[in-house]
Amino acid sequence: MVVKDIIRKALADIEASGKNIPNPMGEIYILLEHITGNDKLFLSLNKDFDINEKEFFMLLNKRLNDTPMAYIIGKKYFRNIVLKTDERALIPRFCTEELIDIVNSFIKTNDSVLDMCTGTGAIALAIKEENIKVDVTCSDISEDALNLAKENAELNNLSINFILSDLFENISETYDILISNPPYISSEEYMGLERDIFKEPKLALVGGDLGHEYYEKIIRQAREKIKRMVFFEIGYDQGNIVKDILEKNNYKDIKIYKDLEGFDRFISACI
Repeated sequence: MVVKDIIRKALADIEASGKNIPNPMGEIYILLEHITGNDKLFLSLNKDFDINEKEFFMLLNKRLNDTPMAYIIGKKYFRNIVLKTDERALIPRFCTEELIDIVNSFIKTNDSVLDMCTGTGAIALAIKEENIKVDVTCSDISEDALNLAKENAELNNLSINFILSDLFENISETYDILISNPPYISSEEYMGLERDIFKEPKLALVGGDLGHEYYEKIIRQAREKIKRMVFFEIGYDQGNIVKDILEKNNYKDIKIYKDLEGFDRFISACI
């Protein structure tokens, strides 16, 4: 089947499914690019180019069964790096890229950085790629996630350290900076999320009944292992909650940052 016929049938299948696919044409082209190795421009100009119909609709059916696109094509672009993505870890979100800019404005040459709850390794690897002299360590409670982070380090030819640890349990060294994007969704919020989110590890999403339990644990323990600053990604409604936790634990110079959509999304503080 050629490109133009694939697109016509795919659009009809998406409409018939009743699924909420915000940009169906965009997703169709992502699958076509993945299958053929050709970019969107080539495919747009060559509508009679022959496509493996069976392979395409097998992948489209996965998408219509709520599998996230990043899991289907197995990769996600993050800052200047390409990450392997699969069910072992949460898919990095675009807004998390903004956290790298915030950290970069404070980081110093030869700093040591700990990225806790690393998942794919996105934050740790982006920090290392943009600050090559910085010593970067990442940790996660999930051995599967940590193995994925190792694969991504190899994929991007970046040298970082890995520690399997439940928060600070196996962290023996001290670090100048802590960065963490921990689970921060409440149990109740989780049940109302889009269905494709349920394909991602629940362990990486739910922060407890209230959603902010991980911040309390990390912030309380970090004073013993972190020498200078902490940075967190937070839920849109958690800015004041996390700020209050930091203040109760005697952190200083606390600052909340909004994301590009205007929501509270990140917070920094000094030890």
